[in-house]
Amino acid sequence: MALVALVDDLRRELDRGSVTLLVILDISAAFDTIDHGILLGRLSGMGLGGTALQWLQSFLEGRSQLVKLGDTCSDPWPLTCGVPQGSILSPMLFNIYMKPLGEVIRSFGVRCHLYADDTQLYYSFPPKSKEAPRILDQCLAAVLAWMRVNKLRLNPDKTEVLQVSRAADRGIGWQPVLDGVALPLKAQVRSLGVLLDSGLTLEDQVLAMAGRAFAQLKLVRQLRPYLEKSDLTMVVHALVTSRLDYCNALYVGLPLKTARKLQLVQRSAARLLTGANYRARSTPLFKELHWLPFTFRAQFKVQVITYKALNGLGPTYLETASPPTNPDVLFARRGRPSSRSHHPRSRSWWGRERGPSPSWPPGFGTRFLERSGRPPPSSPSVGA
Repeated sequence: MALVALVDDLRRELDRGSVTLLVILDISAAFDTIDHGILLGRLSGMGLGGTALQWLQSFLEGRSQLVKLGDTCSDPWPLTCGVPQGSILSPMLFNIYMKPLGEVIRSFGVRCHLYADDTQLYYSFPPKSKEAPRILDQCLAAVLAWMRVNKLRLNPDKTEVLQVSRAADRGIGWQPVLDGVALPLKAQVRSLGVLLDSGLTLEDQVLAMAGRAFAQLKLVRQLRPYLEKSDLTMVVHALVTSRLDYCNALYVGLPLKTARKLQLVQRSAARLLTGANYRARSTPLFKELHWLPFTFRAQFKVQVITYKALNGLGPTYLETASPPTNPDVLFARRGRPSSRSHHPRSRSWWGRERGPSPSWPPGFGTRFLERSGRPPPSSPSVGA
């Protein structure tokens, strides 16, 4: 959900005509360098104490590692820092360790998303802003200082910066600086496995995803003579449809020619499972398999996320961005012209023309539903 919320923020700023710099920080050996004393102090500051704190202290301290080659083992080496990778507790403990960093970043008016060792900050500003370089450089300097105090190490050479803006505003004339290293502005970066480009078209992401999915289908097709249909279905779900479903809410509102590439993957998977001819219509196959078409799967994901945001079941960054639940407020601005006039008209996957649409109250759920051409959800209180 963090990536969906991030892209939603980037799209909103792009629609406003702002320039946004997305900085993806690279922390070297993040899980291995956590200071146990600092972490235990943070846990104590959150109100954790007594036996629970002692359990976590026992979990962290007294560990050692060794190297085994055949029947020979090296001497144990005590581990004085870090959390065990692969443990279910480690990401949560790392989040607690990194919590103050979010406050440091936001103090400069810069937004951020942090989960475990994935740290992304983004700053939006007018194209001609003269204050933006100073603010972002000061923010990055504060982040670097915080990392050093907390015994973490930033790697400027692997830190990436994506400029999200209109094509006419791509040359801003400066680069952010981290630890004396000028960070080049890239046209494309990978965030949590998704390729993001400067215009947020997601075309390269769709091409890469479709290519990998078709490659997996080609391998699965070789297994078909040896597997029962139920087993083959499990393999297809694990290797193909799981790829299509990952962050599929990002694909809502894409032009038909782009979304069609992923739709073709799903059709090929359905024909493989049912043994249908490659010319067979996909709708009966989806009914037989009880599958939603790709476009509706993505729309369903948006509706689930929106429901969670409106009912307090999701992360706080979704709740704070959700639209008002009062139906009079929700629909009050219907029919007001949208400011997104710079988008070219094209066919969406719903078969209708994309273009300026009614402007709903700003919010996560309505933002995505609006892009798909669907009306926003009515309030749960309607009809009560």
